[in-house]
Amino acid sequence: MSSQSEVLLNRLSDIFKRYRNDPVLFVREMLQVEPTEQQCALLEACAPEGAMVTIRSGHGVGKTCTLAWLILWFLWTRLNVRVPCTASTASQLRDVLWAELSVWRERLPKELRDATVIQNDRLMLAGEIGRTQYAVARTARREDPTAMHGFHAPHLLYVVDEASGVPDEVFEVMRGALTEQNARVVMTSNPTKVTGYFYDTHMSDGARNMWTRLHFSCLDSPLVSTKYVEQMKEEYGEGSDVYRVRVLGEFPRASITQFIPIDIVEEAQKRGAVLKRENFSYAPVILGADVSYFGDDRSALFLRQGLYAELLWEGRNIDTKEYADLIARFAFELKHDRVFVDVTGVGAGVVDSLRGMGVSVTGVSSASASSRGELHNKRMEMWWNMKEWLSEGGCIPNNVSLKEDLVAPEFTYSLNTGKMLLESKQSMKARKVRSPDLADALALTFSYPVSRGEHKTRGEEHHVHGGRRRSYNNVLS
Repeated sequence: MSSQSEVLLNRLSDIFKRYRNDPVLFVREMLQVEPTEQQCALLEACAPEGAMVTIRSGHGVGKTCTLAWLILWFLWTRLNVRVPCTASTASQLRDVLWAELSVWRERLPKELRDATVIQNDRLMLAGEIGRTQYAVARTARREDPTAMHGFHAPHLLYVVDEASGVPDEVFEVMRGALTEQNARVVMTSNPTKVTGYFYDTHMSDGARNMWTRLHFSCLDSPLVSTKYVEQMKEEYGEGSDVYRVRVLGEFPRASITQFIPIDIVEEAQKRGAVLKRENFSYAPVILGADVSYFGDDRSALFLRQGLYAELLWEGRNIDTKEYADLIARFAFELKHDRVFVDVTGVGAGVVDSLRGMGVSVTGVSSASASSRGELHNKRMEMWWNMKEWLSEGGCIPNNVSLKEDLVAPEFTYSLNTGKMLLESKQSMKARKVRSPDLADALALTFSYPVSRGEHKTRGEEHHVHGGRRRSYNNVLS
């Protein structure tokens, strides 16, 4: 026996043919509302079969509301429909998208409203047809990217709200599912991050050509008050990243949670192509050594002298004694004032060996307390000092790995202390970002203040072999 919804769909099928390829008309006639120009652009972009649409926008332009319209249009204008919906958080799905669906379901004509059932994580047509005619909410989680897998239907629409915060692993699963012939996908977001798949759909040459890209500024939306725009301008400034993201709908120069912006790094690399070490002969010679043992992480050794910095060595799978010997040779060759070594893990063994060779060395524990009250620990303090140095004229080599390491970590605030905290290496690996070993080595050179001429050249004999100095790649004369 056919359900009420199925009978209704069959009876209204001729009427709904008018709407099947025209979601704007559906919204106007079925929901009795006039979409803005931006909302019309979103709806029209999603109308063709196989549409792949990505929208970056400012705050309050009505993008989530438009997604709700789109879902209702899709459910009521074709048979055998699945609409998997995801977002960066469960609350975004439940409290925002599903709340919008509830509001606009009430605006449907009574027959359609009565035949449309909304639950905590599902919107479907009433009766048996609801088994094949529904939208479902699935939280996007890195630990379970398969939540968006396994949907098959003649008509599929994938909806991703606040896509900038959705893990790339979820997109990988979803992209595999888009091989369905008639599958559509639409994603919207405030563009808060300069990494990840959502960013790539707008800015990467490889990904963006696959997508219809839309950009909505608050300045062009009648839904956003001029008071809001003026308030954001007054509070943050027109040149701020917050204004760029929340008003202009532009990607920030740095992720909202990214600690070091990419433009600071690129400027430092440009200076590094011009300035030389001899320009800073008056400054102390400081070495920073990040230590790993075996595995994917790298050991790295950096020189910093004044505004000049150079990567002396990087490598993997070097034992502590061999690494200490290598550091000592660089230290004496460069007439060092101080070497800072990360003592987390196996670093303490490197420090002990260096002391035995007469190197002026200080072991640094990243987890120790910061000398600055507003920063959570020593690692945050070192990165803070490094960021200031980069901003104030620091020069670094044009090294792609170093650039990626410097811009990779995000920051947050400790729940216990409220102090600023740099993202841990474990957290970065969980989101498939490698450990920033080269940047950590440079950051170590900012551990403590150092004066020029601190270290006498005692221990010089430790790096002499066979009556002459032994040379290593990148050693400066």
